[in-house]
Amino acid sequence: MGVRVRNRKTMSDLNDKTKKLNWYYYRDKDGCGDMSICHYMRLDYLIRLLETKQFYVSRRKHFVDANESHSNKGIKFAFGLSNIKTKSSRKSEERLIPYKDLVSCPTSCWTMCEHESFLMWKCYATEVGACIKTTVHNFIASLEIDLDETNEDNKVLCGSMDYQDNLLFSFDEEKQLFDKDFAFADEKEFRFYFLLNSTFSESPEAINIPVNTEVMIDEVLLSPFIVKEAADKIARMMNCAYNIDVKQSKIKLKP
Repeated sequence: MGVRVRNRKTMSDLNDKTKKLNWYYYRDKDGCGDMSICHYMRLDYLIRLLETKQFYVSRRKHFVDANESHSNKGIKFAFGLSNIKTKSSRKSEERLIPYKDLVSCPTSCWTMCEHESFLMWKCYATEVGACIKTTVHNFIASLEIDLDETNEDNKVLCGSMDYQDNLLFSFDEEKQLFDKDFAFADEKEFRFYFLLNSTFSESPEAINIPVNTEVMIDEVLLSPFIVKEAADKIARMMNCAYNIDVKQSKIKLKP
Protein backbone atom coordinates (compact mmCIF):
# COMPACT_ATOMS: atom_id res chain seq x y z
CA MET A 1 0.00 0.00 0.00
CA GLY A 2 1.29 3.41 -0.97
CA VAL A 3 4.48 5.27 -0.56
CA ARG A 4 7.74 4.57 1.18
CA VAL A 5 9.73 7.54 2.40
CA ARG A 6 13.38 7.09 1.55
CA ASN A 7 16.27 7.25 4.03
CA ARG A 8 13.76 6.80 6.82
CA LYS A 9 15.05 6.91 10.40
CA THR A 10 14.42 3.80 12.50
CA MET A 11 12.50 4.04 15.75
CA SER A 12 15.64 3.11 17.72
CA ASP A 13 17.42 6.09 16.11
CA LEU A 14 14.53 8.34 17.05
CA ASN A 15 14.54 7.20 20.66
CA ASP A 16 18.21 8.15 20.93
CA LYS A 17 17.47 11.69 19.78
CA THR A 18 14.13 12.50 21.38
CA LYS A 19 12.27 11.90 24.61
CA LYS A 20 8.88 12.70 23.14
CA LEU A 21 7.65 9.12 23.42
CA ASN A 22 8.22 9.32 27.17
CA TRP A 23 5.93 12.30 27.58
CA TYR A 24 2.60 11.83 25.88
CA TYR A 25 -0.67 10.97 27.61
CA TYR A 26 -3.11 8.29 26.53
CA ARG A 27 -6.47 6.91 27.52
CA ASP A 28 -6.04 4.24 30.15
CA LYS A 29 -8.24 1.85 28.12
CA ASP A 30 -5.91 2.11 25.09
CA GLY A 31 -2.54 1.79 26.77
CA CYS A 32 0.58 3.31 25.24
CA GLY A 33 1.13 0.68 22.54
CA ASP A 34 1.77 1.60 18.92
CA MET A 35 -0.80 1.21 16.14
CA SER A 36 -1.20 2.11 12.47
CA ILE A 37 -3.32 5.17 11.71
CA CYS A 38 -4.30 7.02 8.51
CA HIS A 39 -5.24 10.61 7.73
CA TYR A 40 -7.23 11.61 4.62
CA MET A 41 -6.75 15.13 3.28
CA ARG A 42 -6.88 17.37 0.25
CA LEU A 43 -3.84 17.03 -2.00
CA ASP A 44 -2.96 20.70 -1.58
CA TYR A 45 -2.84 20.14 2.20
CA LEU A 46 -0.36 17.29 1.69
CA ILE A 47 1.84 19.40 -0.60
CA ARG A 48 1.74 22.25 1.91
CA LEU A 49 2.76 19.79 4.64
CA LEU A 50 5.71 18.51 2.60
CA GLU A 51 6.73 21.99 1.51
CA THR A 52 6.48 23.83 4.84
CA LYS A 53 6.97 20.97 7.36
CA GLN A 54 3.91 22.36 9.12
CA PHE A 55 1.00 20.07 10.03
CA TYR A 56 -2.40 21.78 9.83
CA VAL A 57 -4.55 20.96 12.88
CA SER A 58 -8.11 22.24 13.11
CA ARG A 59 -9.64 23.58 16.29
CA ARG A 60 -12.24 21.32 17.81
CA LYS A 61 -14.99 23.93 17.81
CA HIS A 62 -15.10 23.88 13.99
CA PHE A 63 -16.03 20.19 13.77
CA VAL A 64 -19.51 19.52 12.38
CA ASP A 65 -20.63 17.32 15.30
CA ALA A 66 -22.54 19.54 17.76
CA ASN A 67 -21.36 17.35 20.64
CA GLU A 68 -17.85 18.81 20.22
CA SER A 69 -19.04 22.07 21.78
CA HIS A 70 -18.86 20.99 25.41
CA SER A 71 -16.51 23.17 27.42
CA ASN A 72 -14.45 22.70 30.55
CA LYS A 73 -11.27 24.21 31.94
CA GLY A 74 -9.27 21.10 32.70
CA ILE A 75 -8.90 17.35 32.16
CA LYS A 76 -9.01 14.77 34.92
CA PHE A 77 -9.70 11.10 34.26
CA ALA A 78 -7.92 7.73 34.09
CA PHE A 79 -5.24 8.64 31.57
CA GLY A 80 -1.71 7.33 31.63
CA LEU A 81 1.68 8.94 31.14
CA SER A 82 3.61 6.88 28.62
CA ASN A 83 6.81 6.56 30.66
CA ILE A 84 4.96 4.98 33.59
CA LYS A 85 5.04 1.22 33.02
CA THR A 86 3.07 -0.35 35.85
CA LYS A 87 -0.62 0.06 36.55
CA SER A 88 -0.02 1.04 40.18
CA SER A 89 2.49 3.71 39.14
CA ARG A 90 0.23 4.94 36.35
CA LYS A 91 -2.57 5.66 38.82
CA SER A 92 -0.29 8.08 40.64
CA GLU A 93 -0.04 10.05 37.39
CA GLU A 94 -3.78 10.66 37.15
CA ARG A 95 -4.03 14.38 37.74
CA LEU A 96 -5.77 17.54 36.63
CA ILE A 97 -4.23 19.03 33.51
CA PRO A 98 -5.39 22.66 33.38
CA TYR A 99 -6.17 24.01 29.95
CA LYS A 100 -7.87 27.29 29.13
CA ASP A 101 -10.34 26.17 26.46
CA LEU A 102 -10.91 22.57 25.33
CA VAL A 103 -13.54 23.62 22.79
CA SER A 104 -10.90 25.58 20.86
CA CYS A 105 -8.22 22.95 21.45
CA PRO A 106 -6.22 21.96 18.31
CA THR A 107 -7.42 18.43 17.55
CA SER A 108 -6.12 16.00 14.93
CA CYS A 109 -8.40 13.19 13.78
CA TRP A 110 -7.11 9.95 12.25
CA THR A 111 -8.63 6.57 11.45
CA MET A 112 -7.58 3.15 12.69
CA CYS A 113 -8.98 1.50 9.53
CA GLU A 114 -5.98 -0.16 7.88
CA HIS A 115 -7.78 -0.63 4.56
CA GLU A 116 -8.83 2.20 2.28
CA SER A 117 -12.27 3.61 2.91
CA PHE A 118 -14.36 4.89 0.01
CA LEU A 119 -16.46 6.94 2.44
CA MET A 120 -13.36 8.53 3.98
CA TRP A 121 -12.14 9.51 0.51
CA LYS A 122 -15.52 11.09 -0.22
CA CYS A 123 -15.86 12.94 3.09
CA TYR A 124 -12.36 14.16 3.89
CA ALA A 125 -10.18 14.24 0.79
CA THR A 126 -12.34 15.72 -2.00
CA GLU A 127 -11.79 14.41 -5.54
CA VAL A 128 -8.17 15.55 -5.58
CA GLY A 129 -7.00 14.06 -2.31
CA ALA A 130 -4.38 11.96 -0.59
CA CYS A 131 -4.06 9.65 2.40
CA ILE A 132 -1.01 9.45 4.63
CA LYS A 133 -0.28 6.45 6.83
CA THR A 134 1.84 6.44 9.98
CA THR A 135 1.78 5.02 13.51
CA VAL A 136 0.88 6.67 16.80
CA HIS A 137 4.51 6.59 17.95
CA ASN A 138 5.90 7.92 14.67
CA PHE A 139 3.38 10.75 14.72
CA ILE A 140 4.33 11.70 18.29
CA ALA A 141 8.05 11.42 17.47
CA SER A 142 7.64 13.64 14.39
CA LEU A 143 6.35 16.62 16.38
CA GLU A 144 8.88 19.45 16.53
CA ILE A 145 7.61 20.66 19.89
CA ASP A 146 8.90 20.29 23.45
CA LEU A 147 7.02 17.77 25.58
CA ASP A 148 7.57 17.23 29.29
CA GLU A 149 5.67 16.34 32.46
CA THR A 150 5.38 19.74 34.12
CA ASN A 151 2.22 21.84 33.97
CA GLU A 152 4.11 24.54 32.06
CA ASP A 153 5.02 22.32 29.09
CA ASN A 154 3.16 21.28 25.97
CA LYS A 155 1.14 18.08 26.22
CA VAL A 156 -0.35 15.63 23.74
CA LEU A 157 -3.32 13.55 24.85
CA CYS A 158 -4.48 10.78 22.52
CA GLY A 159 -6.88 7.87 22.34
CA SER A 160 -9.53 6.01 20.38
CA MET A 161 -13.07 7.32 20.20
CA ASP A 162 -16.12 5.57 21.69
CA TYR A 163 -19.50 5.67 19.94
CA GLN A 164 -22.89 5.89 21.63
CA ASP A 165 -26.54 5.89 20.56
CA ASN A 166 -28.51 8.92 21.71
CA LEU A 167 -25.39 10.63 22.98
CA LEU A 168 -26.17 13.03 25.82
CA PHE A 169 -24.12 15.75 27.49
CA SER A 170 -21.94 14.44 30.30
CA PHE A 171 -19.88 16.24 32.93
CA ASP A 172 -17.33 13.43 32.66
CA GLU A 173 -14.28 14.95 30.90
CA GLU A 174 -13.29 11.67 29.26
CA LYS A 175 -16.73 11.25 27.72
CA GLN A 176 -16.68 14.85 26.51
CA LEU A 177 -13.39 14.29 24.71
CA PHE A 178 -13.73 10.72 23.47
CA ASP A 179 -17.45 9.97 22.95
CA LYS A 180 -19.14 10.52 19.59
CA ASP A 181 -22.55 9.79 18.14
CA PHE A 182 -22.85 6.26 16.71
CA ALA A 183 -23.53 7.81 13.30
CA PHE A 184 -19.74 8.41 13.05
CA ALA A 185 -18.71 4.89 14.12
CA ASP A 186 -17.50 3.83 10.66
CA GLU A 187 -14.66 6.34 10.98
CA LYS A 188 -12.97 4.26 13.74
CA GLU A 189 -11.36 7.49 14.85
CA PHE A 190 -8.14 7.92 16.81
CA ARG A 191 -7.67 11.44 18.11
CA PHE A 192 -4.81 13.68 19.28
CA TYR A 193 -5.47 16.70 21.50
CA PHE A 194 -2.73 19.34 21.60
CA LEU A 195 -2.61 21.18 24.93
CA LEU A 196 -0.07 23.80 23.98
CA ASN A 197 1.55 26.59 25.95
CA SER A 198 3.99 27.47 23.18
CA THR A 199 3.15 29.95 20.43
CA PHE A 200 2.83 28.62 16.89
CA SER A 201 1.51 29.97 13.61
CA GLU A 202 -2.22 29.95 14.20
CA SER A 203 -5.61 31.28 13.23
CA PRO A 204 -9.14 31.15 14.70
CA GLU A 205 -9.73 27.97 12.66
CA ALA A 206 -6.46 26.02 13.06
CA ILE A 207 -2.86 25.86 14.17
CA ASN A 208 0.25 24.83 12.23
CA ILE A 209 2.56 22.51 14.16
CA PRO A 210 6.16 21.99 12.97
CA VAL A 211 6.88 18.33 12.14
CA ASN A 212 9.56 16.11 10.66
CA THR A 213 7.74 14.67 7.63
CA GLU A 214 10.34 11.93 7.07
CA VAL A 215 9.49 10.56 10.50
CA MET A 216 5.78 11.24 10.23
CA ILE A 217 4.89 9.70 6.86
CA ASP A 218 5.12 5.96 6.23
CA GLU A 219 2.96 5.77 3.11
CA VAL A 220 0.99 8.02 0.77
CA LEU A 221 -1.88 7.16 -1.55
CA LEU A 222 -3.60 9.32 -4.13
CA SER A 223 -7.37 9.47 -4.35
CA PRO A 224 -9.18 6.91 -6.55
CA PHE A 225 -11.05 9.85 -8.11
CA ILE A 226 -7.88 11.16 -9.79
CA VAL A 227 -7.67 9.78 -13.33
CA LYS A 228 -4.67 7.54 -13.98
CA GLU A 229 -2.85 9.91 -16.35
CA ALA A 230 -3.07 12.78 -13.87
CA ALA A 231 -2.17 10.53 -10.93
CA ASP A 232 0.94 9.26 -12.73
CA LYS A 233 2.08 12.82 -13.41
CA ILE A 234 1.40 13.93 -9.82
CA ALA A 235 3.37 10.94 -8.53
CA ARG A 236 6.37 11.77 -10.74
CA MET A 237 6.31 15.43 -9.72
CA MET A 238 6.12 14.59 -5.99
CA ASN A 239 8.87 12.01 -6.37
CA CYS A 240 11.12 14.63 -7.95
CA ALA A 241 10.26 17.43 -5.53
CA TYR A 242 10.13 15.51 -2.24
CA ASN A 243 11.99 12.26 -2.89
CA ILE A 244 9.01 10.04 -2.13
CA ASP A 245 7.19 7.40 -4.16
CA VAL A 246 3.45 7.99 -4.44
CA LYS A 247 0.96 5.41 -5.69
CA GLN A 248 -2.67 5.59 -6.61
CA SER A 249 -5.50 4.03 -4.66
CA LYS A 250 -6.32 0.39 -5.37
CA ILE A 251 -10.04 1.11 -5.41
CA LYS A 252 -11.41 0.55 -8.92
CA LEU A 253 -13.99 3.07 -10.10
CA LYS A 254 -15.88 3.38 -13.34
CA PRO A 255 -14.53 6.14 -15.64
